Amino acid sequence: MMGRGEAVRARGARPGREALPFRDEAELQAAWGRGPAGPLRLADGRTARVVFPGVPGDGTGPDFRGAIVEVEGDLLRGDVELHLRHSGWFAHGHDRDPAYAGVALHVVAENDLPLRATPHRGVRRVPLLVFAPAPAGTPAAFVPPCAFARAAGLDVEATLARMGVRRLRMKANRAALLAAARGPGTALFALAAEALLGPAHRALARAVQEQPGLGGLLEAGAGYGGEERALAMTAALRAAAGPLRAGGRVRPAAAPAARLGALGALAARWWPRGSDGGWPALLTPGAGWQAARAPGIGRGAAIEVAANAVIPAALGTGAWPEEAALEAWAALPSPGTYGKLRPLERWLGGLDSRPFGSAGRLQGGLLLQADYCEKGACGRCPLSPPA
Repeated sequence: MMGRGEAVRARGARPGREALPFRDEAELQAAWGRGPAGPLRLADGRTARVVFPGVPGDGTGPDFRGAIVEVEGDLLRGDVELHLRHSGWFAHGHDRDPAYAGVALHVVAENDLPLRATPHRGVRRVPLLVFAPAPAGTPAAFVPPCAFARAAGLDVEATLARMGVRRLRMKANRAALLAAARGPGTALFALAAEALLGPAHRALARAVQEQPGLGGLLEAGAGYGGEERALAMTAALRAAAGPLRAGGRVRPAAAPAARLGALGALAARWWPRGSDGGWPALLTPGAGWQAARAPGIGRGAAIEVAANAVIPAALGTGAWPEEAALEAWAALPSPGTYGKLRPLERWLGGLDSRPFGSAGRLQGGLLLQADYCEKGACGRCPLSPPA
């Protein structure tokens, strides 16, 4: 007798099925992100209307975050997960995964199961929407007020820049707390580890901050210089990481081993032979993002390290004067727009502008999204024209 998971997979793979209305999940996600026109009808018969489709996730959990859907007068707030078929929820193990506990709506192109809602961990029933593409030429149902910011005379770039500085100070405050406990060098190393390892490897970043930590790296590299020092530090990082692995699928360059190698090379560059583990002499205010380059760290990653580790740590620890840190922040180029910010970039961009053309403005966009878009405060952000 087949288990539930096997039965679901067999049903989802049976031959002779009708063609789905979307080619793949990417097309389904793009259609949802544009804001479905309503009213819609859930699988349980209730009518629904999309207030805000949410912002794209980072690939480590649900497809959209912070969505708002009105269901017969009640507002559902939370994440949205999309699959071509309902059975995909079970095939991917989402029904048992705590990362999907915040899913408020499950969107599918086809309901291939005899269910009118989607169970999670045998306790909660997630509302289900069977979604079809809108006819050609149908305008997007959701256009946020910020899309009219330029027409209303609001200075989009200046507002994003101010919010970016606010985000910098938030990061600097955290760096100051880390430095107060363990010193400026350790604070810098901790932030660099988080920046390089990224959201998919948070547990790994926490582990290497503690063991080996910067002190352990300096011991591992003692007596070595150049490439040998980088190899010794990388070996110490990988040994301490042990069996820790990333969650989800990642590109080869983003795999844990590659990221740890880049971190080891960067640590060897910042703290060469004879260093005491304090603030690196290489990191002066005028060094620019190039000071965060090392084998395995390209332009985009180096800018990320500068924005999320070097400049915040320099400001928070007092390694640089405030004026110098703010000048370096303003001069930092954009590493490229994150996928989850692309809808916001489209709404704010107008015809010929680049709202996230600098790292500072990109950071401002992240703060805007976190403080307003993802909290259901659309229409109340600094880039929403007065009513």
